[in-house]
Formats: sequence, C-alpha cells, structure tokens
Amino acid sequence: MNKEYIEIKNYLTQLTTMLEMLIPRKVSVSYLAESTGNSRNSIHQYLMNNFEPDKDFWREGGKTYVSKDAAISIMQRANNYKFQAAA
Repeated sequence: MNKEYIEIKNYLTQLTTMLEMLIPRKVSVSYLAESTGNSRNSIHQYLMNNFEPDKDFWREGGKTYVSKDAAISIMQRANNYKFQAAA
C-alpha cells in the first residue's frame, strides 16, 4: 500500500510539472479563443460571469490576460462541451 501511494504521488508530481511547462502563468484571451474555438467575446463574457477581475483576469498593454488556473478551467469546459456534443 505504501509503495503504491508513493508511485501515485510521484506520477501526480510529474503531471503537475508537465502542466507547468505546457501552460504559462498568464494566457491571452486570443489564445484561449483559438484553442477552444469560441469567440473572444464569449471568453470575455464567461470570465466576467465566473471569475474575479484582477485575480483571474486582467488587462495589460491593451490585451486581456487570464491566470493559468482560469485558463485550465476554460479549456476543460470547452473540451467537455465538445466531447458531449460529439456523443
């Protein structure tokens, strides 16, 4: 049992490291729109309705950026929707 726990913990640590490498600390709304197939306006609206300004998303140099956690949440939601629509 103890060995299995350590193996699972190591696996989760590796996954977390890989995720850190794949998704930067901030992601532009334009990138999310391209990645999810949604419009920038729908991403903005979803951010306004479900996340906190200045914590989860903010404006910087005329562009809107999203935190890594919010970006992951948005991408997961888009993937789940696409998966359900295909079924």
